[in-house]
Amino acid sequence: MIRKDGFLNKLIKSLIPVIVCCILGLIFYLLLSIAFGANDTKVNKSGDSDAKQAISQRVKQKKNIKLVALGDSLTQGVGDPTSKGGYVHLIKEKLKKNKNVSVSTENFGKAGDRSDQILARLKESKNMQQQLKRADVIVLTVGGNDLMQTLQKNFTSLSSKEFIKVMASAEKVYTNKLNMLLKSVRNYNSKAPVFIYSVYNPFYVYFPRLTQLQKYTDEWNTKILQVIAKKNMMYMVQINKQLSEGQYLGKTTQLKTTTVTNLDTLNENELTQVVSNKKEKNNYLSADDHFHPNLKGYNYMTEQLYASMMKHKRVWLNEVSN
Repeated sequence: MIRKDGFLNKLIKSLIPVIVCCILGLIFYLLLSIAFGANDTKVNKSGDSDAKQAISQRVKQKKNIKLVALGDSLTQGVGDPTSKGGYVHLIKEKLKKNKNVSVSTENFGKAGDRSDQILARLKESKNMQQQLKRADVIVLTVGGNDLMQTLQKNFTSLSSKEFIKVMASAEKVYTNKLNMLLKSVRNYNSKAPVFIYSVYNPFYVYFPRLTQLQKYTDEWNTKILQVIAKKNMMYMVQINKQLSEGQYLGKTTQLKTTTVTNLDTLNENELTQVVSNKKEKNNYLSADDHFHPNLKGYNYMTEQLYASMMKHKRVWLNEVSN
């Protein structure tokens, strides 16, 4: 008969190796936990460091903005009764007030300039080139005189089939000229966004039944959009419908029914009466020439430019600082 105390001694001796293994395993596990815990701490510290660094590189607003405007009479500010420079002056004041930034502007608008003439001035003027290089924002009015030149040369044949071919050729020529101008602008400044105004039809309220005028104006703007769509950081500022239709925006059907002007049947005296008819004048255009914007028109141009600039402010207003 086996004694209980002898059996117990044998059981304890047999369990000792198991107990030792368990203790060693526990120690090993603790050592590994400490080691990995230390690594985790390092990772977290590193993560905290990266987070702090990211926070330190906050996006801040620039304090000083330089806006350079190129173009034709719309950039020059023809029609602005204050003689302060139209939208160029107005956008400067709006940015200073709303964004609390210091704004400097350069106005290189010249009345009557077509796209090729703007390009020629840019190539010849060292001042324009230097100012473009420093620009944070570039604004451009172009294309209106190119379009008007084509329309004026073919005004009596607007509704003919031949004019369709003339217009197709003119659009192709203008597309090439616009590409050359924008390429030159980018040669002097590859980083600043370029905001390009659409063209409008200043004769709309006088000849709403002459649909060819608006049709070709819309086509001209489509060509501009097609050109800038292939370029980086170039945006169209839409003013076509409002400046074309003026106070009749949304009421064009009524305008067409109440306006009896038909270009095909008007003689010179009747045409003069139409242009001098205040009831048909566009409230957004100057009463002096019925062509260029008045102060209301330039304010609208400014609002549209500002909205487009705010939509894309990350590319000109924001800067990352350490």
